[in-house]
Amino acid sequence: MPARSPRLVTGLLIVVLAPLLAISILSLFSGVNAVETIYWVFWGGFSPTQIPETMLRATPILITSFGLSLAYLARIWNIGSEGQILLGAIATAWIGLHLGGLGVIGVIVSTIFGGLCGALWASIPGLLRAYRGANEVFSTLMMNYLALYLASYLLQGPLRSPTSLFPETATLSRDLWVEPLIPGTRVNAFVLLSPALIAPATYILVARSTLGIKLRVIGEGAEKARYFGIDAGKAIVATMFLSGFLAGIAGSTEVLGIHHRALPSISQGYGYLAIPVAVIASLEPRLILPLSIYLGGVVNGVEVAQMNLSIPSGASYIIQGILLIASLPMAMRR
Repeated sequence: MPARSPRLVTGLLIVVLAPLLAISILSLFSGVNAVETIYWVFWGGFSPTQIPETMLRATPILITSFGLSLAYLARIWNIGSEGQILLGAIATAWIGLHLGGLGVIGVIVSTIFGGLCGALWASIPGLLRAYRGANEVFSTLMMNYLALYLASYLLQGPLRSPTSLFPETATLSRDLWVEPLIPGTRVNAFVLLSPALIAPATYILVARSTLGIKLRVIGEGAEKARYFGIDAGKAIVATMFLSGFLAGIAGSTEVLGIHHRALPSISQGYGYLAIPVAVIASLEPRLILPLSIYLGGVVNGVEVAQMNLSIPSGASYIIQGILLIASLPMAMRR
């Protein structure tokens, strides 16, 4: 642990302070008081009335970062979770439109199908890395753009709702909606189950399992993996498959629990926000839950600040870019 402490502290400072620094700079350029902006961000993200919405936004970040943290243990840099979330959401909506009337079974099948779509999308750069030596940072990043254009084609073409003026699928049957559990909020079963399952699972798999040890060995290099009898190629593909599966599940939760249809903007950058959380979780898995909640609160708080102050509408995307740029060098130095 002492050897990891400097990296851990650096990562925490990046995740906690980079969004605040970005918001402050944007406020100054917009002629808005930076202190007032920070106040609205924290009020919008962490006041008692906003906590349910913060947890809602933290859920896809938490699910996605769990899968990414396993990949990062093996130094497999999956940067494509944004595209995997998007295609998982579209796959969930498509299959869900054919499962109306099945209730809980339909929800389960739609969720798994969305996860599998994300997994297959992630497996492509996994195979390229394992058997062709392709750099997965570039391949997964490019797959995000392919997913974006594929989603645009599907939502404006074959999957577009005939009754909508916008690029979106038709609304799912009501029996496939994961209804809110707390009156007056949008908190659903996914929001409550994800922290209860994923936070301890991350700690067990990363810090207390043979899988975590094998992934670390793979991260040390193919020769060391062969020495311990580990097929690095198969492990890389399997890890990317699992990472993409969980990102696809995150997309499914957005469709089934919130929007009840697929939209081009359904992810809102959750895949990119999960990257710094996953980098730190691969060092200290117990931080995956509080960091996911923190970034979920920042996302929600920025939207509240935009409604009350004249800060740019693209503030969330600027924060995502800064976090991505800051966290990747830290990850690569490992």
